[in-house]
Amino acid sequence: MADNLPVLSDYWRKFSKRERVITVITLFCVLSLLLYQFPYAMMEKSVISLHMNIVSTEKDILDMNAQIADLQRRAAGGSSGWELTDRQNAVTFFEDVSDEARRLGVGLVAVHPTQEIDKEKYKEVSLNLDLKGRYRDLGGYFKRLEGLHRLVNVRKIRLESCPDSASVCAAQIEAVTYMSK
Repeated sequence: MADNLPVLSDYWRKFSKRERVITVITLFCVLSLLLYQFPYAMMEKSVISLHMNIVSTEKDILDMNAQIADLQRRAAGGSSGWELTDRQNAVTFFEDVSDEARRLGVGLVAVHPTQEIDKEKYKEVSLNLDLKGRYRDLGGYFKRLEGLHRLVNVRKIRLESCPDSASVCAAQIEAVTYMSK
């Protein structure tokens, strides 16, 4: 490197004053660009990562708030577990199912109530649902149905991909709740 110094100084002296100024400005711009770009790119990745963490945390907070509200409803009702619906609350079962779908971004395409099946101590009320949504949203929806304050049994799940969109699935399920006599 020390041997190259005299060669560089001779080469530098051959430049005119104007060429030296242009070279210095160009080197300054390149160095400042490098010093700015590399830390900036790392900070940009860090900001994107933090933004993703914030979004996932906000979703977790919404899920926790829904769970807290459900637990408060259960505590206010005085029951320690699931409840059987009565005739007046059968409609609220349908509302709970559709509210959960809306909350999770699952499209409720069609609802088909079926006949009540009379058992010895209770009646089964089933509901056929046609749903449309992303695979993970549908999974979250099934999990939420499991956590409703009314006893809900999900039967006959059928999933298929939609031909009109690559990320959307269609699901047909039978949700059953139990009504007291």
